[in-house]
Order: sequence, then C-alpha cells, then structure tokens
Amino acid sequence: MKLNWKKVTVCVGTLFLIALGSQAFAADNWGQVAREVLQEQEEATKGAGDTEKRMKMDKADLEKELASLQSQSTTEGKALDALQSEFASLQDQEKALKKDLESEQDEIDAIKGNVLAVAKEAVSQSRDNPITAEFPDRTTEMENIVSSTKYPGMATIEKLTEFFFQEMKERGEIVRRTGTFTGPDGRETTGDIVRVGKFTTFYRMANGKVGFLLPNSSGEKLVAITGDISSSVRSEIKDYIDGKSNVAPIDLSGAGAAFTEFTKGETFSEWLANGGTFMYVILLVAIFALLVGIERLIVLGTKGKATRKVMDQIRTLAEKGAFKEASAYCKKNSRVPTCQMIDGVIDHAGEGGSLEVLENALQEAILKQMPSLERGMNFLALCGAVAPLLGLLGTVTGMIQVFKVITEVGTSNPGQMAGGISVALLTTEFGLIVAIPIMFVHHFFQRKVDKIVGDMQEKGTAFAVTLLKKRNLEG
Repeated sequence: MKLNWKKVTVCVGTLFLIALGSQAFAADNWGQVAREVLQEQEEATKGAGDTEKRMKMDKADLEKELASLQSQSTTEGKALDALQSEFASLQDQEKALKKDLESEQDEIDAIKGNVLAVAKEAVSQSRDNPITAEFPDRTTEMENIVSSTKYPGMATIEKLTEFFFQEMKERGEIVRRTGTFTGPDGRETTGDIVRVGKFTTFYRMANGKVGFLLPNSSGEKLVAITGDISSSVRSEIKDYIDGKSNVAPIDLSGAGAAFTEFTKGETFSEWLANGGTFMYVILLVAIFALLVGIERLIVLGTKGKATRKVMDQIRTLAEKGAFKEASAYCKKNSRVPTCQMIDGVIDHAGEGGSLEVLENALQEAILKQMPSLERGMNFLALCGAVAPLLGLLGTVTGMIQVFKVITEVGTSNPGQMAGGISVALLTTEFGLIVAIPIMFVHHFFQRKVDKIVGDMQEKGTAFAVTLLKKRNLEG
C-alpha cells in the first residue's frame, strides 16, 4: 500500500501547532516540548516506513496466495466438470438399467414366484417326515426362505438344491441309529431306530418292545404308534434289527399306519360312532328291512306250491260233483294259495257257471291273494333305494365339515385330512352294505311271489278245463 506523505505532513503540523499552543502557557517548557515533538516526528516517520514495508510484503504474499488459489480453483473446476460429466453418464446408465429392469420385471417376478413355490414345497415335504427328525434345522431354513422379503439369490437356490438332493439321497437309504422318541406310554425314551427311506420307521426299546414310529406334524420328533401289531410283524422287526433277516416290513402308506390299521380291533358300536348320526339312521332302515324280510320269509315259506296229489284229489271230487267235499278239502290245505283260490271258484262251479264266469272267478280269487303275497315288497324296495342315498347324504355332510376345517386350519397335516374323509365315507359304505342285501332279498321274494301266482294261474286254469270237460260229457 502506498504512503500518502501529504496527509502525514498535515497531521504532524497539526500536532505541532497543538503542542505549540498548549505550551504558550508554559514558556519555560518550550525546549522540552520541541524535543518531544521532533522525537515523535522521527518515530512516526520510522513507523510509517515499517508499515509501508510490511504492507509491501503482505501484498506479495497475498498476490502469491491468490495465484495459488486461482490455480487450485481452475484445477477443481476441471475436476467438477469431470464429475458432472460422470454423474450425467451415470444418470443415463441408471435410466437405461431402470428401463431394462421394467422390461424384465415380469420374468424376475416369475423367477421369484417359482423359487418361493419350491421353498413352500420344501417346507411341506420337511413336515410329517421321518427324515426331518435327523435333520431338524432344515425346516427352519426353508421357512426363513419363504418368509424372507429379500429377492432370492443364488445362495437361496443353492440351499433349496441341497435340500432336495438330501431328500432324494435319504429316501434311498436305510438308516440305523440310536435316538430319542416318544414311546407308547407318551414319555420320551431312547432306543434303536431304523428308518427305511421315508416309508417306514420302527423302533426297539431297551425292554425289547418293538413297533412303528410316526413323525409329528413338524417332523422334528418321532412318536410311537399305539395300535396293536401282529406277532408276525413284531417278529420281522426284531429279526431285521438283529440282522437275522434282510426282510423288513414296509408300509408304503407311511410309517406303519397300514399295519396298525389292519390289525387294530374296532367294535361295531365304535364303527357306527365314527360314522356319525346317519349311521344310526341307516341301521334303523336295515332293522326295519330285516323284520319285513323275516315276516315275508315266514309267510311265503308257508305258502307252498300246490302239489300234484292235492290237485288230483280236488279234480276227482269236482268230477263227481262233490263240491262241498272239495271246498272242505281246500280249507284243510289252506296253506296252499292255489287251494285258497280254487275254494272261491268251487261255489261258481257248483252253480253251473259258464266258462266266462269261471275265468272271472279265477281272476278274482287270484287278486284276493295278491295283497297277502306282495305285502311288504314295496317297503323292501324303498329301503334298498333309500339306504345308499342316506349314506351319500352322510358322506356329503361329512365332506362339508372336512372342507370347513381345511379352510380354517389349512392342509398342513394331510394324514388328518385323509382321516376325516375316510370317516365321511363310512356312511356311504354302510348304506351300500345295507342296500345290496335288501335288493337281493327283494328280488328273491318277488321271484317267489311270481312263482306262486304262476302256479295259481296254471292250476286254476287246469281246474276250469276239468269242469268244462265234465259238463260236456254230461251234456
């Protein structure tokens, strides 16, 4: 900065005049004042020079620093331009990638859906599975994949692949091990466990007792089946575990359930109770049909066909004109429907009736016998038709209940769902069991009635012909 000497001179002169004026009142100090003024002037001059020198140095430093900052600003400006260019390029890449992502979103969603579907299938297979009791952590891993909100990557696909390869491998192996399971008494126990693939798992306890094991709903624990097992099956299990035999009892339905189901005893009352209310309704229909059948068997059994000996005796009496004796003989053999019919015709024959009168009397006598012969037949036919319909109604009602349960709790346990369906089908089974014999019985009784009516018509016609021949001979 340049020093303005004119201003400095004015300032010094002003100070001098002030000092001179103030010293006018003290002439005796004038020399001292003059010296002080001169000294202050010298100091001021010297300070001004130092200040100018420092100002020149500061100016050089500032100009140098300014040049440095300008250079740095230029460099950073170029870097900023490069970054802005790179940012614009990245924005363009982002737009392009978003466009590609949008175009492939359907495919990405499809891949995600397929992976999740496979994971759900893995969860389903891991449950109610005896293999899971040996690898209990695999269910949790598959459930984590299903519940995860992240996009499934290669790590997820690798886990799924390992799960299914392990499942295939274990299904083809026979595993012998010592482990814990829930015994028949409901307590945790330890014993020998043999798993044959996924189909069958059986155990042997420390006391030598053997049986089949089923996995629980999650598959993490094995539970002993409490049903009775035949001695032959128990013997096969013991021999296989001891290595005495290479033949193991295999249950393709799943872990011994078929063996216990076939060997388990079930009373008739328990069977009815399992089927529900409709089972008792069908049973009532069966009882009524049985009572009617017994009554028909007794009635139709006593109404035998007319024997040749009986009919010969009646014709002989009719030829002699002994109609009263013939009527008494028919009453004596009243168990024969033909005799009952002829008894009603004899009165018209004794009065000398014509052929037309005899035929009408014959038809009238047959019609009188028909109600007693066909009584209960329509009821049997009705029972045979209603029984399977009641069974079907019971099954439909049971299936509705099963699907209501499925709606509420899902299908996590197919075994229980199949059990509910099998119970619902009991009514249809019972309805057919009742209806089929009823239909056979109805047909049997209908054929018997037809034979009796045919025999009545045959013998009645023969009796009428006999009477006409007698009249023609007498005429």
